[in-house]
Formats: sequence, C-alpha cells, structure tokens
Amino acid sequence: MEKRISVVIAAYNEEARIADVLKVVVNHPLIDEIIVVNDGSSDSTSDIIKRFNVALIENQKNMGKTLSIKEGIEIANNDLIMLIDADLIGLDQKSIEKLARPVLDGHVDWSLSMRKNSFGFMKILKLTKVDWLSGERVIPKRLLADPLIWSRPNVGYGLETLMNKSLLKNHKTFRSIYLPNVDNPKKVEKNSYLTGLLKQLKMVIQISKVMPVHKVLWQFIKMAYLNKKYARR
Repeated sequence: MEKRISVVIAAYNEEARIADVLKVVVNHPLIDEIIVVNDGSSDSTSDIIKRFNVALIENQKNMGKTLSIKEGIEIANNDLIMLIDADLIGLDQKSIEKLARPVLDGHVDWSLSMRKNSFGFMKILKLTKVDWLSGERVIPKRLLADPLIWSRPNVGYGLETLMNKSLLKNHKTFRSIYLPNVDNPKKVEKNSYLTGLLKQLKMVIQISKVMPVHKVLWQFIKMAYLNKKYARR
C-alpha cells in the first residue's frame, strides 16, 4: 500500500490566498491529513480555514513560522510530511503529485519545489535549478526530529536553511521539482514597495544569523549537485 501524506501549513494573515491552497490539498488522493496552524492572525484567516475539513491549531499569539510548523508536524499521523506555504498561487493537484512522487517511489529521501518565480540566478544554469529556500517540501517525519532544525525559532527565515543543513549533514538524497505554474507573492507585492524591500533585506540578515553567507552558498552548491545526480531517477 502506498504511503499517505500529512500536509502541514502555517498561516498568518492569509485570508486572500489560503482558500485556494486548501481547495487543492483537500481530497487529493495522496493526502489523508491536513493540519493548518493559524499563527495568531488578525484577519479572517481562521474563519476561512474552518470551512474546510482540516485539523486546525490556533495560536493565540504569533509564534513565527518555525514553531508553527513544528506544532503541526508533532501531531501528524503519517510517515511523510508535505510542507506547503499558505500564500501559493497556481497550485494544482498535478503539482502536489510531482512534488511527492520522487519520495513516494523511493528515488530520493526528500524533495522541494522550484517555483515559477524563484530567483532568476537559480535558473540560469542547468546545474543550479534549486530554490533552497522554498517552503514546499516532502520529507519523512523521522528526519524532521533533528533538534538542529528547530534550534533557532526566533530567526524567522532560518527554518529552511537549518532543515537543509540537517538533511545534508545526514547525507540524505534530494531532488528539486520544478513547478512552472506555481508562485507566491513577493514581499514587494504583499506590501508597499519600500516595506517589501525592507522585508527582503530582513530575510537576508536573518539567514546570515543562522549560517554565514559562504556556508549558505556551499549549501546551495551541494544541493544543486545532488539534484543533478538524482534528477533522472
């Protein structure tokens, strides 16, 4: 029997987008559990989530993405965890299948997406088709038990970097899955242009607090190498 997947979504003030994401994952044949963590939203995100047949965790105050994702994973019942961002545009059932299939078929240990609007330099060369900061991932639950992943909950943009570090440290195989119709709003689109730029800068600063820039670059290179190695499996 094919393994089933638990989807974990952390949402903060995503009333404009989360319904479109949930419409796709609810009733998908590979998914039998959906856990959404409403991270102290001040808009109607919670009300929208309640329209769907999902498990809802309500944070009374904003805890941040890392702790919210951790909450969802801890109560998940399946062996495989799919992490999905709450603000995706263009997600469809085929994209879910593409992201999950290499892990379900045992070709690699984990996968992550490369979106339509991933940074351009990630797409320039064949070798570098990896968005190492992407939030869409399929990972066995046991691999997410490493305390390293959850060691910097106050660094908002550190989760993906630490997750990569843990999986690479443990020599886990990997594939990047290109989802050409999927993107998410850039920070300059969700905010005023100046606010968006400041948030982009904040992201870079926070990542550098988790890992020096040269190590982040080396992480990217290793993931690009693994992607090329396992892309044809």
